[in-house]
Amino acid sequence: MINSNVLYAPARTAKTKNSIKLVLILMLLIPSLMQAQDTRQDSLNTVYPGDDFSKVATSIGQFLKLEYGAAGAALGGAYTALAHGPQAMAWNPAGITTTVGPELYMSNNELYAGITNSYLGFTVPIGGGNTLGIVAQYMNSGDMEVTTLDFPDGTGEQFQATGLALGMAFARRLTDRLSVGVSAKMIRETIYRESASTFAFDVGSNFDLGIYGLVLGMSIQNFGVGSRFDGPDLNQPLDVNDEFQSSPELTTRLLTEEWPLPLVFRAGLRMDIMGGKSPWLPTPVHRLSLLLDANDPFDAVLRGAIGLEYSFDDMLFLRGGYKLKYEWPVEYEEYEYVLNGEYDLGEPYIDWNDNGIRDANEDFEDGLAVKTAEFSSSSWDSYYGSDKYSLRRFSIGAGLNYNLYGTKLLFDYSYSNYGILGMVQQVSVGFGF
Repeated sequence: MINSNVLYAPARTAKTKNSIKLVLILMLLIPSLMQAQDTRQDSLNTVYPGDDFSKVATSIGQFLKLEYGAAGAALGGAYTALAHGPQAMAWNPAGITTTVGPELYMSNNELYAGITNSYLGFTVPIGGGNTLGIVAQYMNSGDMEVTTLDFPDGTGEQFQATGLALGMAFARRLTDRLSVGVSAKMIRETIYRESASTFAFDVGSNFDLGIYGLVLGMSIQNFGVGSRFDGPDLNQPLDVNDEFQSSPELTTRLLTEEWPLPLVFRAGLRMDIMGGKSPWLPTPVHRLSLLLDANDPFDAVLRGAIGLEYSFDDMLFLRGGYKLKYEWPVEYEEYEYVLNGEYDLGEPYIDWNDNGIRDANEDFEDGLAVKTAEFSSSSWDSYYGSDKYSLRRFSIGAGLNYNLYGTKLLFDYSYSNYGILGMVQQVSVGFGF
C-alpha cells in the first residue's frame, strides 16, 4: 500500500520553503528600498538629481493620504495587513470581509493649523463571503482670509479649502486564506469658489501565508484620472481688438493645468507573535501582532512604518507605531567671513538671512565669505535641534471593543507626534449590529 501522506510531504515541504523565502525577501526588501530612496535636499529644500526625485506638491487630493481611523494612526500607518471593518476602506478594501454583521464607523481628527478631517464608513455582509461598503472622507482647512493685490492685508472675506470623497466598496473572501476588494469613489476638491472633480479606484488583497502566523496585505489607492480646477474666479475680460472703440469686450475663462491624483501603493506584513495565528505562543486570550508597512506614493519617496498591537480577549487594545522615511537628509555648508580691503561688496553690510536687520555677524563693509565645512542632518534636526522633537515619529493609542446586549461598541484613540506641527489626536467610534 502506498502512503499518500509520504508522497505529499515533499511537495508541502517545498511549498513551505518557498513561502519562507518569499517572506524573508519581503522583510529584507522593504528596508533596503527605503535606504535606496533617500532624497538629498539643501537648506532651501532644493532636490538634487540622483538616486531619486521627489514630486512633492505635484498632485491634487492630498487629503486622500491622511490617516483615517484612530487604530491605523496609532500604529503609525502600519495597518495594511491588519485593517478590518469599515475603517479598512481607507487602507485596504479587502479588509472589510472580516465584517460579520452590519457595522458603522465614524472618526474625527483635529490636525495642525486648524485643519480637520472626518471619516464615515458602513459595511454589511451579503452572504457567500461577499461584503458591501460605503465610505465618506472629508477634509476642511478652516477659515482663511482672502487677500488680493489691491488688499494684501485682507478683504474681510473668508474662504476654505475642502476635500470630499464618496465611494462604494465590494470585497469577497475567495478562500479561507485569500480576500480581495475594490472600491470606486468620486473625489471633489474646492479652494474658495474653484473646484476639481474626478473618479478613482482602490484595489486590495489580504493573503494568509499559512506559516508562522504571517499575513500579507497589499493595496493600490487613488488609481484614476487627473483633474483641473475651474470656477468663476478664472473669468477674465478680453478686448479682441483695442484699436476699435466698438470692439466688444468678451469674457474668457483661464484654463488651469491638469494635476494627477496621489497614487499610493501599500504593502504590509502582519506577524502574530502571541495568540491569533501564532504557532509559537497560542492563546485564545492574548494577541501580540508585529506589523511592517511600506507605502510608495506617486508624489513622495518610499516610506514605511513599524507597529505593535496587543489585544486582550479581543476587547482591550494597546497600540504603538514608528514612522520611517518621513524626513529627508539635508546638506548644509558653513562659511567663515574673511575681512580685508581687497573685496569691496559695495554695501554697508550683507543681509545674509534677509531679515532687514543688521545682525552681529553682518557688521562689516569689506570681506569675503569663505566655505570652511559642510555637514548633513535630517530636515527637522537641522532646523530645530536634534533633541527638540526626538519623539516626532512615534504614535500611541488604545481601543475598546465591548459587546453590550448584542450591540458591539467600538472606541479607538490615537496620539501622534508630528514634530514641528505638534501633537495630533484622533477619536473613532463604531457600532456593530
